[in-house]
Amino acid sequence: QTHFFKIYYLTNKNNPTILQSLEVNGLSIPNISSSNDMWLYGNENSIYNTPNIVQEFTHHLLLEAHFDHSMLSPEGVEDKPFTWNNAILSFGDGTIKEYNIGEIHFNTSRVKEEPKLSSMSSGGTSNGLHSTIYVAEEQLTMDEVTVPRYISHGVKVKVHYEGEKARVPDAVYQAGNMPDWDDVSQPLAKDIDWPILLEPQGTVGLYVQIDPTLTTAIDARIDWEGKTVDGQEVIAPVSLQHIPQLTNESLHQMIKKAGKAP
Repeated sequence: QTHFFKIYYLTNKNNPTILQSLEVNGLSIPNISSSNDMWLYGNENSIYNTPNIVQEFTHHLLLEAHFDHSMLSPEGVEDKPFTWNNAILSFGDGTIKEYNIGEIHFNTSRVKEEPKLSSMSSGGTSNGLHSTIYVAEEQLTMDEVTVPRYISHGVKVKVHYEGEKARVPDAVYQAGNMPDWDDVSQPLAKDIDWPILLEPQGTVGLYVQIDPTLTTAIDARIDWEGKTVDGQEVIAPVSLQHIPQLTNESLHQMIKKAGKAP
């Protein structure tokens, strides 16, 4: 649901091979990141001068590739949502192979009117905790916040809701004042009595914790849904983003697993 999507991949540090293109459903699209053809070690156009190195290890690099998903929808063809797990990847050393790249979901844009539940403030920590306060422009009922199955592992949500008339205090969400996940006293989303009612200018806060040790990349948006008094649909976006940060142990496990792959 964003303009670009990213794929993260490991390559040898001393002789890096760059992901050139991705093919799915018979359509091939290029890696448009600045590291696509900058691979010559020691050259001024070296990969080491690009921002696409996510992590550097003794013998490996974790890189990111950028793709424009609009290129997967040919002009004149109806844009439909679809999901895929495998893609044919082409690398600069001539390797062309089908890989499992997790789950990538593309959704068609949903037409939205002026938001009835808008983001008032947000904050985050380096430990993967992100919080957002939403404010209702009119009376609303909001349904349960649910994380899709394919990214639910390692993602938890707590809800700060104190009833129809209550206001969530801003101070706990300001930069420098963010608590750790274990210090957040609010209940998990699954334990809330849904739906909840918000009066005009009523607020609700979400704490979203993504496990910082996840080796899975997440770049997704949850459509948090509800209704107005007259039954009009309300959609508030909840962003989930996680860039993998590998430890030496997780790096070795990934290399070991790849070595056993057929």
